[in-house]
Amino acid sequence: MSGTPCSGLRCTALFTRAQSSEARPGKSASTTMTSSALICLFFSVAVIMSSSVEAAETDLPHVEISNWAIRFGAQMWEIGKQVTRIREIRERYQSEAKIEQVDGFAMVKEMAEEMENMMGDKIEAIKRIMDAAEHLSVSHSRLTRQDLYEMKQRNENIDYYNAKRLNQYHKAGPLAGELLENHKALIMSNSLHFGNVGINTSVSAVHVPTNVYDGAPDVLNGIQWSEQLDRIFMTNYESDPSLTWQYFGSSTGFMRQYPATKWGQGEWEPDLFDCRLRPWYLQAAASPKDMIILVDTSGSMTGVRKEIAKHVVLTLLDTLSENDFINIYKFSEVPVPVVPCFKDKVVQANLENLRELRNGMIETETSDIANFTSAFTTAFEILQKFNRTMQGCQCNQAIMLVTDGAPENYKEHLEKYNLPHRPVRIFSYVIGREIIDTSATINMACENKGYFARVTSLAEVREQVLKYIPVLSRPMVMYQKDHPVIWTSAYIDIAEPKLSDWLWEIRERRKQRDRSLNYRALLRLISDRNNAQSDDTSNVTTNSSRDASGRPTISMTVEQYLTYGNLVNEERLNAHRIKQEREEAAIPAGNQQNNRQGITSTTPRPVLPPTQNPDGPRAEALTKPETLRAWLKRIEYETRTKPKFLMAVSVATPVYDRKNESNIIEKILINDIWEEKTRTVRTANLLGVAGTDIPVTELKKRTPAYKLGVNGYSFIVNNNGYVLYHPDHRPLDADGLLKPNYNTVDLSEIELVDSDGGPRENDTNLMTMRRDMIERREGEMTFKVRIHHDGMKRVSVRRQRYYYRGLKGTPYSLGLALPDGYGDFRIAAETEVKRLSADHNINVSSFFSGKNWKIHPDWIYCRYNYDHLKSFDTPEAQVLHFVGRTQRERWRWNSKHPRPSHDTVRSHKQEDNYYCDKHLMQSLIFDAQATEVFDKNISLSIDRQDPGLGMLMALLARHAMFKLFGISVAFVATRSGLLRWQDISTIDDKHFSEANLNAIDQTWYKRAVDQYSVEPDSFVYSVPFSTGTGVTNESVVTASHAIFVEKGGYKAPAAVVGLQYKNSAFRETFFNITSGCTGGVQCRRTCSSGDLSCYVVDNHGYIVISKEERDTGRFFGEIDWLVMDSLIHYGVFKRVRIYDYQAVCKDMQGHRSAANFLLTPLRYMKWFVQWMVGRASWIMLQTQIAHLINPDWAWGMEQEQSDYHYEDNDGSPGPVPTGGEFMADGDISIIVHDEAVSMENAYANKSRPRPCDQQADLYVLQPEKLFKGDKPDSVKGKQNCNSNNLGARQCERHYSTHKIPHSNLLLLVIDTTCRCEIQKQKIEMEEVKMNESLRCERPQESLYRQRPSVCLSYHPEEEEIKQCGKGNNLLPSPILLTAATLIYSVLKWI
Repeated sequence: MSGTPCSGLRCTALFTRAQSSEARPGKSASTTMTSSALICLFFSVAVIMSSSVEAAETDLPHVEISNWAIRFGAQMWEIGKQVTRIREIRERYQSEAKIEQVDGFAMVKEMAEEMENMMGDKIEAIKRIMDAAEHLSVSHSRLTRQDLYEMKQRNENIDYYNAKRLNQYHKAGPLAGELLENHKALIMSNSLHFGNVGINTSVSAVHVPTNVYDGAPDVLNGIQWSEQLDRIFMTNYESDPSLTWQYFGSSTGFMRQYPATKWGQGEWEPDLFDCRLRPWYLQAAASPKDMIILVDTSGSMTGVRKEIAKHVVLTLLDTLSENDFINIYKFSEVPVPVVPCFKDKVVQANLENLRELRNGMIETETSDIANFTSAFTTAFEILQKFNRTMQGCQCNQAIMLVTDGAPENYKEHLEKYNLPHRPVRIFSYVIGREIIDTSATINMACENKGYFARVTSLAEVREQVLKYIPVLSRPMVMYQKDHPVIWTSAYIDIAEPKLSDWLWEIRERRKQRDRSLNYRALLRLISDRNNAQSDDTSNVTTNSSRDASGRPTISMTVEQYLTYGNLVNEERLNAHRIKQEREEAAIPAGNQQNNRQGITSTTPRPVLPPTQNPDGPRAEALTKPETLRAWLKRIEYETRTKPKFLMAVSVATPVYDRKNESNIIEKILINDIWEEKTRTVRTANLLGVAGTDIPVTELKKRTPAYKLGVNGYSFIVNNNGYVLYHPDHRPLDADGLLKPNYNTVDLSEIELVDSDGGPRENDTNLMTMRRDMIERREGEMTFKVRIHHDGMKRVSVRRQRYYYRGLKGTPYSLGLALPDGYGDFRIAAETEVKRLSADHNINVSSFFSGKNWKIHPDWIYCRYNYDHLKSFDTPEAQVLHFVGRTQRERWRWNSKHPRPSHDTVRSHKQEDNYYCDKHLMQSLIFDAQATEVFDKNISLSIDRQDPGLGMLMALLARHAMFKLFGISVAFVATRSGLLRWQDISTIDDKHFSEANLNAIDQTWYKRAVDQYSVEPDSFVYSVPFSTGTGVTNESVVTASHAIFVEKGGYKAPAAVVGLQYKNSAFRETFFNITSGCTGGVQCRRTCSSGDLSCYVVDNHGYIVISKEERDTGRFFGEIDWLVMDSLIHYGVFKRVRIYDYQAVCKDMQGHRSAANFLLTPLRYMKWFVQWMVGRASWIMLQTQIAHLINPDWAWGMEQEQSDYHYEDNDGSPGPVPTGGEFMADGDISIIVHDEAVSMENAYANKSRPRPCDQQADLYVLQPEKLFKGDKPDSVKGKQNCNSNNLGARQCERHYSTHKIPHSNLLLLVIDTTCRCEIQKQKIEMEEVKMNESLRCERPQESLYRQRPSVCLSYHPEEEEIKQCGKGNNLLPSPILLTAATLIYSVLKWI
């Protein structure tokens, strides 16, 4: 380029010189012109030729780049093929296996029938509990209060096992080792079937909520007669070993649970449990309901009244299920919805909508006078509109009035809307202890089939609120013979509706505590540094990588120190301590397998980065800022306390009191004396609810993964369209806490259809399938979906076939998703054990020799039906036990899931009380035999068709190849869940086998199978995303290849083989190849030279090899977005947008200022003065004075102690803040940048989770763009640099892209001689921004749902029941009033 302007100037000069010589004598003008033109032409040609030669020298070596890609791909293919025994394993399957076509309809029918049988058995079990409970209640002789008093005088008690008072002993003092007072001892043994907790199957245990008095007559009578349910519980369990927890939840509050277990609470789990607030109880106790809550916010609802009213509303929300509909209106002069989006409607009571309503109740202002007429009009009109338009639940309707009193009963107004049948029930909750005339609110409730309750303190809110549920159940009880069976959505049994927010708040408090400790440590560090500077400035280091003592110095910002300071120290010290303990105990790493059986270790195993130094990254590595950031982020995540949750569904049925009359005792005030009178009244009482749990894992067992095949899966949808389980259902967030809407994830939010539409644009095929499944129809559907992997960092587009069918007797439908193509076929290869043993005299157990094999830990091969029959340390030991049994003469497979049998003798007989999946076991044995060659450390037979490299490698023993090519492990995983491996070294602290127990579910397995359709003879390579951060001293490159069996034009996957290279060896192989040219010719430009940047990028745009090692594992767009964007433009990569409708966003909440601290007490003092002046005569009766200061103290005191108690559960002291320097084995010195540090730095920015939608753009390689016909082709591109800077030298940057054969990789070479402006772009999930109207509509988006099939909301004889809470109406006593005033006056002046 530089020669062209110069040549033009020279030609111009010659031409000018020729013209000037025209006047010279003896020279013709034409001769002069011709000579000049020839000279100019000759010079121009010479310049052009020179420029071409120069351009050729500076252009990219495209031919050599192509050769590099071919050589690298071929060499790695040959290495992998020889090490993993691909040929031998494929030949075994190809010669003996058959291919069967999958009948999706037959499969879903078979699996659905299995589920229906299992669910039917559970229904029969709870019906037996229900029937027994009703008989026992009728035959029980009730103990009166007098009887109980006399028993107490005789030191007699009703004996039962209290779940909260079991096996608790004095830990110190003279009574050490003895039971605590009022506690009992009960022998328990751990059971995997019951979540690996201690149980006793001989008795049941009783749980009584904290807010229920366990000495109340109703409670004690219920506990006494329900004890006889134990024999029903035991009979059920003996006949059906798949049963888990069975229980009876009483309407009085207690719950009897079988088998007996100790009720335990961790520090993150308070005992808020009340069975009457569980989904199974709420849905079984009453039919669905439309509810509108009217909250009085007039000027009189201030102080304690307002707080009590708020808690009443929140408790009412806790009593709702997803089949209910709800709204809340605040009213004074005008009724106003607490959530503006929910105006003039009732919304489904799912977790997301309930969350919005709870947030709407946080800020409640009181003023003006209550307009009851307007409030009732609004509520009735909304309920009537939804009833007419067939919206809502179309069953019960209720108005819940929360007020401190009404001036009249508004009889005419209520009769206008509610006569003649009174379809809308009214429940009135009067707030406050003051004795006022409540006749108006009582009349509203009693005349409209409701109930009146007075709530005088926060402590009694729950009991008073729950009184409305038995009222709603009356029509159901009066029909007697109708016992509806309900099925819940999947839920976490221990989770209170508000538990997720509560746990988040505790996490934020701990974060603030740790930050405060770090702040104090930072102040000491600054003080020490200042002292050191004043004493001897020569020892102060600022920018050096080592301090004065020669230790590596880690430079941290103030924010990093405040966030992670103590965490770094604690993690490294803990790692060092564990290292010393391991060395002293000399425990082999391979023996640490207890956690696979769910056994909880008393000493937590630290999470260590994969490194040769168990203390963590080398100190020198932490001096790099990017390494430090990665290390801090990693240990913060891994050291969090994450509770383990178990998802389950429940089946339950109501239990009725068969007596339709009861004798009630009323207290009546006569002449200032309370007298008790007994009278008989018509009743319809709900005794409680009987139920049992079915873990989601138990449902999955009825859809075996080996039948679905790789990348196939099952899922269940309920009548609301919510999934019970799905492989992409993620109930926990990144912090290990429950998401706010964890169990209301819709099918349309989890199956992401491949389309170019925007967020939440529903696909016709998906919505058709969703409607069919809600209506429990049978059908089939095919469409493309987007499947994400690796934490939404990769995506694949796949066409899938869906088969679905309703589950009879339930509101559920079962769905199967099978990949189109290979998902339509299965490998049929099984080994008949007895025939093999008889014909060939082979011991089948020999196929499982050695220790380098494992099986899928979650699959059922064979098992005993009861844990006590025989226990095993590992799943492998269990399989070996049954493999041995299969070779006995009288062996029977028992391949049907156990069904209920009342033959109790047989149920405890070990010989035949087991279950075996015959097809899975025989497939496992076949796979073990077919892959037996994988364990041989021998050279292979030479394949004459292999090229020279393959022939050479075939002569080497496997361990020799491992060392030669830097291979750490080779493995094979089969369709039956078998995993074999061979290794000579362990790079990671966690062995490959431990991290890949469920190999068929791993991403490398699934990607290998998908890759087969792209390039059959290829490996899929991947590296950890954190490889280049420097956290690890050595990482690995995982390569996997799928083995398919092809017969008759059909093909199906049989296994996946693979290996892991040391990253350093993998890089070295690549740069050895790319540092020279073909034929040994010397090259000026190679990947080792300074003017070429070479990258090996995988099929999703992530860097596998780079000249800069820190780039490994990163998205290429983070390195050079302009080149990545160019590749997208040329179609090499395709942009695929992925949406996450289960995301959780964090709203930051700044710390409170000191002004807030001063303002809050003044506000409470104002309320206190108002309360004292208005009602001084009743101060003696007011017992919750503390509530005036902070209402939350009633709930939070116990947790507050645990939050700031520096002692772990095991009694060992927690982390102690250290000084300015953190040391681990004397190798590290931490310094902090000189920044301004103030008190503001000590405050953490608290966050609050909320459901949201997120999106990200991911990228998929389009391999056809790198081929021309059947031959590989390259994509060449260029980038114009400095185009925006006219004054700069203009140049172009060229790049060349080539497909690396036998892999999912491509080679990208960039010419760096032209310096271009670099742009970077990360792959990050971002929130989908919505305008206010879309945000408002999202929570209650109108998707099709089906109501429960049973509604019992009306009985013609219900009018005869007069119990409506009016007995609570107490009139003031002049004598008591005078006495209270006098006593208070005396106490005041003492």
